[in-house]
Amino acid sequence: MKKKTRKNKSSCLLLVVLLCIGTIIFAQPNRFGHNYEFPDIFYFDSFFETSQEISIVAVGDLMMGSWIVDIVGEQTVDYPFSGTAGLVKNADIAVANLEAPFTSSADRYEGKTFTFKVPGYMAPAVKRAGFDVLNLANNHILDYGESGLNETTGILDSLGLHYSGAGQSRTEACSPALVRVKNRKIAFFGYSMTYPSAFWATDENCGTCYPILERMQADIRSAKQIADWVVVSFHWGQEKNPVPRDYQILYAHKAIDNGADLVLGHHPHVMQGLEWYKNKLIAYSLGNYVFGSFSKTATQSFILKVVFSKTASLSAVVYPIDVDNKRVRFQPRLLSGNQREEVVDSLNALSRKMNMGHDIIDKRGVSTGLINTLMVKKR
Repeated sequence: MKKKTRKNKSSCLLLVVLLCIGTIIFAQPNRFGHNYEFPDIFYFDSFFETSQEISIVAVGDLMMGSWIVDIVGEQTVDYPFSGTAGLVKNADIAVANLEAPFTSSADRYEGKTFTFKVPGYMAPAVKRAGFDVLNLANNHILDYGESGLNETTGILDSLGLHYSGAGQSRTEACSPALVRVKNRKIAFFGYSMTYPSAFWATDENCGTCYPILERMQADIRSAKQIADWVVVSFHWGQEKNPVPRDYQILYAHKAIDNGADLVLGHHPHVMQGLEWYKNKLIAYSLGNYVFGSFSKTATQSFILKVVFSKTASLSAVVYPIDVDNKRVRFQPRLLSGNQREEVVDSLNALSRKMNMGHDIIDKRGVSTGLINTLMVKKR
C-alpha cells in the first residue's frame, strides 16, 4: 500500500512539473528569438516519436551520378549514405528529391548543357539508406527521355519506393503518392517549375507536373479530404541564390492556404530560409544532399526532421550537414560544435525577413510551431 501511495505522489509531482513548464512557455510571449530557451523535453527524439506522431525526414537534391559512380566502385553503393543513414532510417518517412534518372538509356536530351543519369544498380542503396518517397518533379528526370523515366519508375516500383511528380501523362504526374504509416495517411505531391518546359507533362505526353495554380489548389484540397497530412515538394528558384523569389512565396502560401501541412523546396543547391506560415512550415530550399559535383558554393546544407501530430503544434529539427565534396567525398556528414552553429546562424539569417525579423531556430536546431503561435498572438 505504501508503494502505491509513493507512486501516486510521484505521478502528481510529475503532472505539476509539466503544468509549470506549460505555464512558463505560454506566459512569456516576448521570449522568442535567438535567446528563446525551450525546456529540455523539446530537444529529445523521444518527444518526437510517440505512437500519436509521425516523423518525416527530408533531404535536398540526390544525384548519384558523375564522380560518385567511381567512388562507389572503390567503396560500396551504400557509401554515400553512411554518414546520415542513422537519422534517415529512424524517421517514419524519409523523402528526397531524385535529381537524375536510374537508367542505361542512351536517349540523351540534346537541348541542355548538363544531363545526368545513374546506373540502376545503385538504386537499392537509396532504399537501404531508409528513404521511402522520392520527388521526380525536376529538371533532370527526363534527361534521357521517356525511356529513362520509364526505367526509373520501374526500378522504384520493384523496390517498393513511393514517388510523385512525374508520369506518363499530366494526370499521373500530378497525382500524389499516398503513404500509410501508424494508421495514418500522408499525401506527397511533386511540382517542377524549372525549365526546359519540354519536360512538363501534358495530357498526351509524359513528363513532370507543372503546378497550374488553380488546378494545384484543387488537387491539394482533394488530397486533404482523404489524407491526414499533405506534403508538397517544389522544384523552383534560381540556382545558387539563397533568397526565394516572389513566386516561390506565392505558391508556398497558396499550397498551405488550400490544405498543405508542409512545403519542401529544392533546385537552388544552396540553403534558403524557413518560414512559419499559418503554423505550417515552409523550407524554401534544402540545398544539396548526395550530389555528384564539386561545387564551391554548395558546401553546407541541412536535413530537416518534421513531426506531425493531431494533438500538438508542428515541430521541426534542423540537422546541419557538410556537403563540401572536396572534404566529404560525396558522403554528407552531420556537423557538430561551431560548424553546426554556423549553419544554424546562417539559416536564421536567411529566415528572419519571412518571420517578422525573429530567429525561429534555437541554438540546438529546434524550430517549433509554438514560436509561431506566440508570434501570431503578438501580431
